[in-house]
Amino acid sequence: MPAERIVFGRDFFEIAPESTAVIAVDMQNAFVAEGGTYETPGARDMMGQFSGIIEFAREHDIPVIWTQSDHSAPHSGLICKKFPIIRDDHVLWRDEPSFELYPDMPQPIEGEHRVVKHKYDAFFETDLDAILRNLDVDTVVIIGTATNVCCESTARSAFFRDYQVAFISDSTASFDDSMHEATLKTIDMFFGRVLGTDELLAEMEEHLAPAEAAVGAPA
Repeated sequence: MPAERIVFGRDFFEIAPESTAVIAVDMQNAFVAEGGTYETPGARDMMGQFSGIIEFAREHDIPVIWTQSDHSAPHSGLICKKFPIIRDDHVLWRDEPSFELYPDMPQPIEGEHRVVKHKYDAFFETDLDAILRNLDVDTVVIIGTATNVCCESTARSAFFRDYQVAFISDSTASFDDSMHEATLKTIDMFFGRVLGTDELLAEMEEHLAPAEAAVGAPA
């Protein structure tokens, strides 16, 4: 597909902190903890970038929304058939250790929303869209795991709802590097913008600078 017919980067949209929310996708023990059923070591390797985004968001009053997959029967339907271990061993069932958020990372704080989902897409039959609309959000920053499953599904669904999608390449992780890279290419081509953590924070800081300068200016 000719690249000149597609708009990329800041020509597509800019990330304005005042209308942005961070969606931290499924940083649960099943994916992040050592020995987890669907262990994704890259989710631990990216923890510095992930934590940096969460800390920046909190410092600047950018909403953070945490998602958790609950694949307990009967809610998850075919997921339990596709992955019998989920059905038989209760992996990612609510109240099981595998469902809980990985402890060695920033944890949700008061005022931050937690969305429990039963499918890969965090918008499907959840209140995520209502939360974002009520917060006057038009841009979502996607971080978490797995890149090519729940992160990508949520990013696509956000785009279908006309949210601008910023997908963070070094703060998402997959169990398969080639799948990670394929998702980044797909998102950047069709569904949003792909940025590194440093690029994301620099762009948001650029938008924040005039407001902060005005606050500090003498009356």
